[in-house]
Amino acid sequence: MAAYFEHLALDVSGERFNKAHLYRELTSLIPRTEKAIEFKFQNISAVLDQMGVEWIRGLAPRNNFQRALADAVDRRLPHFLALDLSQPETGMSDPAGLYIEPAPERATKPNPLPTYIERLIRKFDPIERDQKNRALGEAGEELILHFERHSLEGHQRDDLARKVRWVSKEDGDGAGYDILSFEPDGREKFVEVKTTAGSSRTPFFISRNETEFSRESGDRFRLMRLYDFRRDPRAFEMAGSIDKHVRLTAEHYRADFEA
Repeated sequence: MAAYFEHLALDVSGERFNKAHLYRELTSLIPRTEKAIEFKFQNISAVLDQMGVEWIRGLAPRNNFQRALADAVDRRLPHFLALDLSQPETGMSDPAGLYIEPAPERATKPNPLPTYIERLIRKFDPIERDQKNRALGEAGEELILHFERHSLEGHQRDDLARKVRWVSKEDGDGAGYDILSFEPDGREKFVEVKTTAGSSRTPFFISRNETEFSRESGDRFRLMRLYDFRRDPRAFEMAGSIDKHVRLTAEHYRADFEA
C-alpha cells in the first residue's frame, strides 16, 4: 500500500518509473509473485476509482478486492490528498490537443456498492472535493475557453472567436453556464464546464439553475466534462437537457419556515 501511494504521487507529478522494476523490488520484501503484486495494485486502483481519485496509469482497476484493502486505502488516502503534487494551471499548453470523446452511457438503474465503499465515498466525497477546489474549476473553464476560440479559428471564424466570453468570470455565477461560445454558422451555444482530477465516471454537482437552463436552452446548452485533469486532460460533451444524459439525485434541500 505504501509503495502504491508513493508511486501514485510520482505518476500524478509527471515522473516516470518502471513498474516491472518496482514489482521485483517488492518480491524481495513480501512473499508474493510479481503478477500477484500487480493484481493487488489493480485492486487498489479499483478502490480509488470508486472514490473519484486518480490511480496509477497502466494499472487498470480490478474489482475483486476485499474489505481489508479498502480499510487500508482509508488509512493512507488522507496523506495522499494532502500532498501538493501540482497546481492546476490551464491543463495543457495547446488546447487543440484536447480530444472530445463520446460521453459514458447513461445508467439505467442504480449500481449498489458494498456498504464499506459507500462509507468511504461519503468520507472522501469526490464531488465535494471538486466543488471546493476553485483553482481546479477555473483552470478547467480557462482550458475550454481557449478550446472554443481555437475551434472557431480553425473554421476561419476569427470574428466569432473574438466574441467568446468567460461569463462566469466576467459576470459572476448565476447565468446557468460558464462560457458563451458559437457554432461556426454563428448560432450561440452555452457551455457549462465541470472539471475533476478523477475519472470520466466521477460524479459532479449541477445546480438547479444550471439544470433548468439546460432544459430551456435545448441543444444550445453543452456540458463539457473534463477529467484526469492534473495529468492528461480529456473531455466529453453532453448537449441539451442534462437529465437526458445522467441520473440526477437530490443531495441538498432548501430549508425555510412556514409563514
